[in-house]
Amino acid sequence: MRRLLLIGFLALLALPRPATSHPHVWIDAHAGLKFADGAIRAIEVTWQFDDFFSSMMIEDFDADGDGKIEGDSLATLREQVMLPMEEFAFFTHATANGEKLPVAEIDNFSARIEKGLIIFSFTALLPRAVDPRKEVFALGLYDESYYVDVTIDKWDPVRFSTADAPGCSIDIGEDRSKALYFGAFFPKIATLRCAAG
Repeated sequence: MRRLLLIGFLALLALPRPATSHPHVWIDAHAGLKFADGAIRAIEVTWQFDDFFSSMMIEDFDADGDGKIEGDSLATLREQVMLPMEEFAFFTHATANGEKLPVAEIDNFSARIEKGLIIFSFTALLPRAVDPRKEVFALGLYDESYYVDVTIDKWDPVRFSTADAPGCSIDIGEDRSKALYFGAFFPKIATLRCAAG
């Protein structure tokens, strides 16, 4: 019964929420840019959940206490929690020259336990490739309704290989056009700037 209640609570993340929502779940996140042939094709995203939410998931999805989430438990998280979040672009907001690139599909979903915290990892697939030498690529990890507080890593928010993106650098700033929670907060946006090819 407790497992069913937790699944129901997790599923709330995939339901419409009012604009006046305040955080019920906290996530520390970082991303990695995945290149192929000089263009960004996907984003490797990692979420680390807060200790309270993690403890609930560990109790129900690591029943044998082996420190692993796999098999049926992992499949349940993917099917009932992650995949329905397509409606919210998996809290992964990308643009190229200001054009929205909605994330509608993910791959390589996994969940693990580290130091008592649950960590989700997945690959967010972009609808098209972006050559950062020709277009300004920007990325934000946030929940527009602020039901979930997603905070990007302060020191290492977006990773990429300089071999894949020579002459590129990341700038972190606030997106002042996206007010959250009555304008009290603004999401952080990472902008990749590259020398023209």
